[in-house]
Amino acid sequence: MAGGEQRSNLWPILEDALEKNGIGICVCGLDGALQYVNRAFTRLFESDVRPGSTKGMITDIAPVLKDMVADARRGNAGENREISFIDSSGSLRRIGLRLSFTGEAAARVLTLVAHDVAHDALDENEEHWHEIADGLEDGYYECDIKGHFLYGNRALCRITEYDSHEFIGLSYKKLYTPEDQKRIYALYHEVYVTGKPNRFIDFSAITKSGRKRLIECSISPARGPDGTIRAFRGIIRDVSEKNRMEKELQRARKLEAIGILSGGIAHDYNNALTAILGNISLAKMEADPENKGLMEVLNDAEEASVRAVDLTRRLSIFARGGKPDRKIINYTDGLRNIIDAALCDYAGNYTITIQEGLWDTDIDEFQIGQVITYILENAVESMKKPGAITITAENNVVEHELSHHELTLQPGKYVRISIADEGSGIAPESVGNIFDPYYTTKEMASGMGLATSYAIIKRHHGYIDVKSITGKGSVFHVYLPVSQDHRQG
Repeated sequence: MAGGEQRSNLWPILEDALEKNGIGICVCGLDGALQYVNRAFTRLFESDVRPGSTKGMITDIAPVLKDMVADARRGNAGENREISFIDSSGSLRRIGLRLSFTGEAAARVLTLVAHDVAHDALDENEEHWHEIADGLEDGYYECDIKGHFLYGNRALCRITEYDSHEFIGLSYKKLYTPEDQKRIYALYHEVYVTGKPNRFIDFSAITKSGRKRLIECSISPARGPDGTIRAFRGIIRDVSEKNRMEKELQRARKLEAIGILSGGIAHDYNNALTAILGNISLAKMEADPENKGLMEVLNDAEEASVRAVDLTRRLSIFARGGKPDRKIINYTDGLRNIIDAALCDYAGNYTITIQEGLWDTDIDEFQIGQVITYILENAVESMKKPGAITITAENNVVEHELSHHELTLQPGKYVRISIADEGSGIAPESVGNIFDPYYTTKEMASGMGLATSYAIIKRHHGYIDVKSITGKGSVFHVYLPVSQDHRQG
């Protein structure tokens, strides 16, 4: 009697010890009918089932346990298992389970012992390691074999724009496009099969806000005590800025090469063209006006020479280093004059809208005039039939930094000139290259107009960008720096 009372008194002590150590106990029949469950077990699975309950089924605690019971009935008890599920906070919960049979024949029951794997694993050494990982400039991650993140350091949260509590349990699919998901899955699967580390580069990660970042990522297998691959870990590096700087350096080298080339030949080339144009003019004076065939040939030669002179002038900008001779001016009248001159022979219609009280700009008027002319020529050439060209100029305050085409638009005040056409537009794969020297999609074109425009705007510390829809047209935006008075006003 005394022994029975002693065991009865020990039971609350045992339950309390199990609860404090986070060890859950559940006993059920082979059909899954509950016979006993302690508080720790229901807490691990966030279940409303009353501790100590002998009513209901084990699936009332967590539906995921149904497969465990069925697997045990097939003779697979006595093994360590691990199951994962997303808890009410949105985090990934990993529960370790040990299944065993007790009793004989009809009295035989299944005992499940559960514990929180993530909590148990996070010992002092791992906490220290995570402190070190948080100090890295690159992102560090750990994920399970299903692709749910178990840990991400501060740098990775910064790259993805997720808070740390949001990142834990997040599926890798949230970070990549459907097309990239398949490729990335294949890479992780290869690591799982071969056990060898891997890496992928030039993938675009999608941040929480929807922005895309170019990344590089390494994948290494993380093995359990038994040697099996339990998870993956690796480094994620944001190379967006590196890629931008490399492209900018490449473009700068091209522009420098053009400057060296043009400095050597522009002067002699211009002298030769002057002689050619002079002789064509003399030939036209001496030729019989009634000889239409000859006059047409001479006119074509003259037009071609004039285009070559224009190209020489563009090259000369690079030969001089392209340094703008900047002055503070109100560009209202200058802009109208440039537009009217560039479109004087245009068969279509164009409209000019300039905001009243346009801010004064700090620019080289001649060079900016070249930019506007190049863009207008591009607009005219993009339309098979003369369509509408719309030009607007307005004061603009930029509140957030913008970066595109390796140019950065800093917050501040600008005069923004927009030129819209109804042309064929620019193919998405070509948009990133249109400001590169010699790049062109048109026959008999130099590919220098927009490259020159880019160089001029960059040296003005301004900004140039294009928005285009194939088949519907393009809009070029040019941001010009305003005078110091307006910046401070």
